[in-house]
Amino acid sequence: MIFRLLKTRTQLVFSTIILLLISTGIKAQTSAISGVVRDSAGGVLAGATITVKNGTANAISSDIGSFTINAKKGDVIQVTAIGYDPQAITVGNQTTLIFQLHPSYNSLNEVVVIGYGTVRKKDVTGSVSTVNVSEAAKNPTYDVAKMLQGQVAGVSVHGSGEPGGYVQIKIRGISNFGDNSPLFIIDGVPVEAPYDFSPSDIESISILKDASAGAIYGSRAATGVVIITTKKGKTGAPKFTWNSYIGTQNVPKKIPVLDRTGYQKVVNAADENAGLSLAPANDPTSSYYVSDVNTDWQNEALKTGVIQEHTLGVSGGTESINYNVSLDYFNQTGYQVGPQAYNRYSFNGGLQGRKGRFSYGFKLYYMSSKKGNYSGTSNHAVFGGTVTSMLTAIPTIGVYDSTKKGGYAGTDQTIHRAISANVVGLNEIVDDWSSRNRILLSGWGQLEIVKNLNYKIAASYDRTDWENYHYEPSFDMGYYYINTQYLYMDATGQPYTQLTEQTLTYNFKRSNHQLDLLAGYSFQKDYNQWISGKSVADGDLDFHSFSAADASSNTITQWKGTATTTGLFGRLNYNFADKYLFTANFRRDGSSKFAPSNRYGNFAGFAGAWNIYNESFLHLPKAFSSLKLRGGWGELGSQKNLGYYDWQSYINSSANYNFSNVLASGGTTVSVTDPNLKWEVAQTSDVGLDMGFLNNSITATVEYYDKVAKDIITSLPLPYSVGSIPASIITNAASVKNTGIELTVGYKKTAGKFTYSADANFSTLNNKVLKLGGTNNPIYGSGSKTEVGRSVGELYGYQTEGLFQSQEEIDNHAFQSATTAPGDVIFKAQDAGKNNDHTYIITDANDRVYLGNTIPTYYYGFNFSANYSNFDFSIFIQGSGGNKVFNGVYQALMTGQYGNQHTDELNFWTPTNTNTNVPRPVIGDPNGNNRFSDLFVEDGSYARLQNAQIGYSLPSSTGLIRKQVISRLRIYISGENLITVSKYKGYDPDFISDGLFSRGFDYGSFPNPRTLMMGIQVGF
Repeated sequence: MIFRLLKTRTQLVFSTIILLLISTGIKAQTSAISGVVRDSAGGVLAGATITVKNGTANAISSDIGSFTINAKKGDVIQVTAIGYDPQAITVGNQTTLIFQLHPSYNSLNEVVVIGYGTVRKKDVTGSVSTVNVSEAAKNPTYDVAKMLQGQVAGVSVHGSGEPGGYVQIKIRGISNFGDNSPLFIIDGVPVEAPYDFSPSDIESISILKDASAGAIYGSRAATGVVIITTKKGKTGAPKFTWNSYIGTQNVPKKIPVLDRTGYQKVVNAADENAGLSLAPANDPTSSYYVSDVNTDWQNEALKTGVIQEHTLGVSGGTESINYNVSLDYFNQTGYQVGPQAYNRYSFNGGLQGRKGRFSYGFKLYYMSSKKGNYSGTSNHAVFGGTVTSMLTAIPTIGVYDSTKKGGYAGTDQTIHRAISANVVGLNEIVDDWSSRNRILLSGWGQLEIVKNLNYKIAASYDRTDWENYHYEPSFDMGYYYINTQYLYMDATGQPYTQLTEQTLTYNFKRSNHQLDLLAGYSFQKDYNQWISGKSVADGDLDFHSFSAADASSNTITQWKGTATTTGLFGRLNYNFADKYLFTANFRRDGSSKFAPSNRYGNFAGFAGAWNIYNESFLHLPKAFSSLKLRGGWGELGSQKNLGYYDWQSYINSSANYNFSNVLASGGTTVSVTDPNLKWEVAQTSDVGLDMGFLNNSITATVEYYDKVAKDIITSLPLPYSVGSIPASIITNAASVKNTGIELTVGYKKTAGKFTYSADANFSTLNNKVLKLGGTNNPIYGSGSKTEVGRSVGELYGYQTEGLFQSQEEIDNHAFQSATTAPGDVIFKAQDAGKNNDHTYIITDANDRVYLGNTIPTYYYGFNFSANYSNFDFSIFIQGSGGNKVFNGVYQALMTGQYGNQHTDELNFWTPTNTNTNVPRPVIGDPNGNNRFSDLFVEDGSYARLQNAQIGYSLPSSTGLIRKQVISRLRIYISGENLITVSKYKGYDPDFISDGLFSRGFDYGSFPNPRTLMMGIQVGF
């Protein structure tokens, strides 16, 4: 017994020794392996998971991408990260491993932000597009909307080169006769204008294009929804980033205008053709003849502008509380001489976290900006705007004149006969600016009541304090531009919006069934007030204040208003086995902008999708990796073009009446309103097909949409006999239809160290007016006509048929004017039988015709990016076409009058120069050669190399990165608006012109500048 016990103990000791020796041998072969995880651009990748295959060791990459793990020679170490393809390396004699992960092609698992929630991309049923923010951000701009140009099918964006200028954005065409800009949702808060927010703070952008996706926002989503999510804190040690760029901006081209010799030739011919003596400044026999001045106003007025942005950010924290803070400075100086510029300071800070069942978030955004405005005086029009006035300024006057008050030169009525604005002087001497200070506070808290049932409450406060300032001193800049008094105008306003929202969400999943439910309530209050003052004085207004002028010269106006909106909303998402998807949205909104009888509107949207690829009974070709068919229908409401009190009539209580020589007190209606005014409704339906090939390395989406805007609110004229002031009524009067096809294609490829991707989008737009009030009478604009059956704001004017070559031709043509002469334009009589009848008079009513559609019929964009080792390169091309443009600048430069002219004017008709289409110049233009006609209508199509960029990231072997001083450093050079292919004679075919019915008119929009810049991106 004792022997057996001793034997057993001896065996145990021996076995233990053997095991220890074995483990010691194994341990001796294991060593610490360090490494760095980087992304495809060379930046560090934090939070990646590092494991030893068939082992237990694992690690997580740090904020600077580094890791350490125990492994032995021959082990396979694998690194994985969300959104990236895994990478494995077999351990050899290395002590340091470098992993470089490339983005995963399977973008279908990406999370897409939708209204009040998120959804996987492969589960989307409605028309929702996501923006590649990293590519869009390569276009330097102060405005979020400008980033979207050419990035998404169905979204059109137009801007100008004016610093801080307005950017026009529309989704799927025109939905009303006013503001067609979409609703912007920033971190869950609806905002009307995004230009106060720094694009550098953006993390993701989703665009809801149809009613099935946007119905959850009800009355605010009729023109589409852009959902923006800003950067948030991430768990970990503090991480600092610094992004900075600076560049120069210039006008890409010059308009060819006449020098002194050419100008005097044209104007002298115009005087002679009118039977006038030559203007002394242009008469070689006059003592006032100008021979020593030859001003190139484009050289004098245009300069090199500077654009720059600097952003510093820090983020970090724990799961229970994490933070993100950024400071941003943006500055853009104008390219036209003067103090005009736009600068903006912004702060964006946020806290969020989770503790048990409770999660929360808080955001604070503050912005302060100032925008200098270009020349303009209250009593002296700058004809055509500062751009056109610069071009038509005559070359026979200089810029400066010390003998004139203010020190700037101008024309003389007798000597020059020309009204010519000195835009350099006006820009310098008139002080005009606008400032904005905006604060947006938002916070939310969410409690998981029971498993999968969450209650969330959110509140926000959005306030803007703005000021518009204008000061004019006394000055003398020649004929017409003489100011004998001092003028001071100032206006301030403080609009704000308060919003509270409460939601309940429930998620249910069992077997193949998944159900997501949302219900919510919102209350929004909009308050607006402004006050404006004006003062005029003979002497200088000391300190630019109203108190410096006589009280009788001061005038003050003021306005206040409040509007409220309530909403009940809900959504249902159902998913069966990832094959059959269904979404239903509903919202009931009530608004104080409508009369009580029509205050509430109900809006709903429905969408379904079939994941064909997941069907087991279908055997698709191996090339397919995804295939989904989807469609939707819905209705959205709108009140955005309605004033706070447009449904209410105004009564004058002092309207007394004489009854039998006795004055009786009474009242009368001052303005006539429609008591049945109701919500505008946008009804959309669409069908789309989403496809993926070769493991989703190739993706494609094709979609057809039909969007009808009904009961459009607009102003219709009333007979003056009604006595309404104004003589119009706001009512539901019109209907417009937009249809189109949208195509998006993407391709990604990785081959060793070389990675590249290409994305293209193309969309069409067909706009058609269905109804215009009860009688469907056409609506005329400035050179346009809107009519049932045609698109909104089509160009409308005269057709031309060349020039008259003889008096006989004039006598055998319809009558144009009593002084029509050879060399004048032939305007076509639209009644063919009247064209050769001199007794018939050509008139506006009978002889104007449609000259072209002003709304582009197609838009496109193309992005290409590539990475090789530590280098990256990208280009972006965008454009549009199928539209006509009325070149008002060219019209102003082809008048044959006293202003400067285009060089084309030198080819004017004479008895010896008959092979031309340029009419004779004649002062007064008695034939109306310069009237609105097809002579100034041009093709608005263009293609533009919008951006090209090349960058270099420091490799991980660099000392600063290896020593963990910095985690990433990238430098780059970039160019914007590099090449434009267009037949347009103006500065830029991409300009803002979206008036109520007068569209497609270029009367001097600031051209988009060409930008060359360099930048740096650093992570610490």
